[in-house]
Amino acid sequence: MPGDSLAHCLLLEFCDGLSAAAARALLAAFPDSDTCLAAGPRAWRAAGLPPAACSALAARRRRGPGREERAALERSRRVGASALPFGNAGYPALLRAISDPPPWLYLRGDPALLAGPQLAVVGSRRASALGRRATRELAGDLAQAGLTVTSGLALGIDGCAHRGALDAGGDTVAVMATGIDQVYPRRHRDLAAAIVERGCLVTELPPGAGPRRSHFPRRNRLISGLSLGTLVIEAALPSGTLLTASAAAAQGRDVFAVPWSRFHPGGRGCLQLLRDGAGLVESAADVLLALGWPGLLPPGLLKTGGAAESAAAPGAALSAPARRLLGALDAGERAPDRPALDLGESVEWVLTAAGELELAGLADRGAGGYRRLR
Repeated sequence: MPGDSLAHCLLLEFCDGLSAAAARALLAAFPDSDTCLAAGPRAWRAAGLPPAACSALAARRRRGPGREERAALERSRRVGASALPFGNAGYPALLRAISDPPPWLYLRGDPALLAGPQLAVVGSRRASALGRRATRELAGDLAQAGLTVTSGLALGIDGCAHRGALDAGGDTVAVMATGIDQVYPRRHRDLAAAIVERGCLVTELPPGAGPRRSHFPRRNRLISGLSLGTLVIEAALPSGTLLTASAAAAQGRDVFAVPWSRFHPGGRGCLQLLRDGAGLVESAADVLLALGWPGLLPPGLLKTGGAAESAAAPGAALSAPARRLLGALDAGERAPDRPALDLGESVEWVLTAAGELELAGLADRGAGGYRRLR
């Protein structure tokens, strides 16, 4: 199976005794999954894999795929799925920066969208008519501005976000709480098919995995982890949507919310987020200006003059952490822990800022760490 990332990821997926953290560290130590699995136990030990995991992986490699692994591979290939291992050049930089990124992603559609700028748009499954309308309009405007709209394929706000982006001729990513060969809810099968054609379906769960309660918090952290920020359209108190907003805040990403009347039960979660410091959003311009990317605004959407010109200079649209890190990279290629020590920040802070620099085309990751491009 040389060069087959899907088969490689499934081999690691079904290797007993190999934790997600160990698999992630292993894949990060080699240029690709083919080289990783061909390296052998001595190289795996040098990469930090525990002896028991080395033995289990060597045995699994010798034995070949088991029945469960073969079934998962067949399920994946039947729907045209592929896999993106951690450490691969196309693995999303922002997702790589969170505390627990998946060791691989299974996907259908355009993988390039995962590496581009995304904005999470989430909300209640029991959306009101006004909430659905607001979602379609905001998602459409954000998509037209050049952001990929990312959501969770659920009923209500999620589905409206995906459709709003597609109807506007834009891009959308759906993060699934199931295996890549499953669609949940089933009534979104046509929507999922449209996303495969003009967007991307993605999950960390193995093929064949159905919807379970424990899968949704895992999915939520990926929705926010892939995105520059999370926009909550409508949310009750309490609600699962607020967990996504909480994950975004913990990841150092922006959180936005639509203001509602206190008499609208479905909007009380948004009011709580606004009290906690979320950015107030009435239009897509509010999000884009807060992100520092007014240059993405289509004609007529920008309400304040002069802001678009501020994005012309390299680095002008960067956050303060990204600008600080860019200065630290002047000394040449640096591993993440060096700028962290120099700047007095955490490694996760550096990785998040580095992800922003990668998206802006100002830095990339070499064998020895991050380096400034211009």
